[in-house]
Amino acid sequence: MKRMFAVALFVLSAISIMAQEANPVLMRINGKEVRRSEFEYALNKNNATLGENRKAVKEYLPMYIDFKLKVAEAEALRLDTLSSFVEELANNRAQLAESYLIDHDYIENEAYKIYAKDSAVIDGFLKVSHIFIPLKQQDAQAVADSVKMIMDKAYAAIEGGATMEAATDLIGMNRAILQPFEVVRGQTYPEFENVAFSLPDSAVSKPFRSPVGYHIVQRLGMRPFGQYRDYRDVIISMLEKRGIRNVARLMKGRQLAREMGGGITPEAALAREDSLLETKYPEFGNLMTEYYDGLLFFEVSSREVWDKASSDEAGLTKFFKKNKKKYKFETPRYRGAVIYANSEQDIQRAKELFASAPQDEYRQIMKDNFYVDSVFTIRIEMGIFSIGDNGWVDKMVFGQGEGGTMKRGFTLVDVAGKVLEKPETYKDVKGHVVNDYQKYLEERWLKKLRKKFKVEIDEEVLKTVNNHK
Repeated sequence: MKRMFAVALFVLSAISIMAQEANPVLMRINGKEVRRSEFEYALNKNNATLGENRKAVKEYLPMYIDFKLKVAEAEALRLDTLSSFVEELANNRAQLAESYLIDHDYIENEAYKIYAKDSAVIDGFLKVSHIFIPLKQQDAQAVADSVKMIMDKAYAAIEGGATMEAATDLIGMNRAILQPFEVVRGQTYPEFENVAFSLPDSAVSKPFRSPVGYHIVQRLGMRPFGQYRDYRDVIISMLEKRGIRNVARLMKGRQLAREMGGGITPEAALAREDSLLETKYPEFGNLMTEYYDGLLFFEVSSREVWDKASSDEAGLTKFFKKNKKKYKFETPRYRGAVIYANSEQDIQRAKELFASAPQDEYRQIMKDNFYVDSVFTIRIEMGIFSIGDNGWVDKMVFGQGEGGTMKRGFTLVDVAGKVLEKPETYKDVKGHVVNDYQKYLEERWLKKLRKKFKVEIDEEVLKTVNNHK
């Protein structure tokens, strides 16, 4: 057994060497190798937004390097050792690995067996329309006779040219026609099936009784059972709910154990196969690299750029002041609030308090001054309003329109704030400033990373990207 294991290791080592020769190193970033296949995988996945092949390589290469530089920074910061990262990566790998560690042919065969069994006994789906009056088994014969008379009357109307819907009017509103439905042999009462399946298309049956009541049935047509592909996904979903993947995993383990030999157990065979997935299946290795890099990229980008861009008050203020000329209003804005109240005293008090406070303090002002017996005595709508954003601002500030809609429970409305000809703080144009500040942080960060980490590209290998056998 030791000899067999040594031979297996030698074969795997030889395969690994051959794979590396067929997949040369394209670049090194901070000493870490990036092989050609990894770059091709990322390039081809994003190629829909790029141009033709050689142009695509030229366009994508700088973006890819920037991405890898951020991953290198994340590794330098040891973000890959965070328990949250390790756990998420392991979960992603386990989910991805599952499809490689089950016997898909076994699942497919079991699904087809179910289809074949059903198709052998189900000749199709019969679509019918149906008038029905229920009866209980214990109902007296007089009750049954009365129901039979009603149904005979409806049937006579149908024979005279009435539609099924019109016939139901003759038996009362509580005897409404049922929506058309499909019937399969063996799934309902024999009395119902014997009549429904014996009718020609479009024909209407005479009233007949089943264990649950009286029926009039119209046959609308027969739909064939269909092909396996029509049911495959539904059957497999049903099998998965019953735990077929566990069985398929065991079957895969047995198959691998036979291939590996040496008396290895199915569980051990699966574990060994799991450890070799990145080597045996390039697509698996590429996906795992994508997961690994993507998680690190997101974490380090959040720390270095995204979170800073949205929460760095001092930085945003400084950036806005430095670039103030860039931010303009095409038309005036109104920074403030629309106030709804039931007393002039509350309106005037709110206007005085809001006039000397920034908008982000309005809610606290309301809580401190207008919250009585667990109810707010005023309501506000605040923001940076353009013409057309709010009917009350349009009328009271810009002198346009007829006003807005009064909030329910209030009788008075007024505005408090200031007309702006141009932005005064970054918050007046926050969306634009945050976006620009993020770009600024990104550019500054990348400039630092390019100095920090060495990038080496093999130009000869680069020429062979998507151009090799």
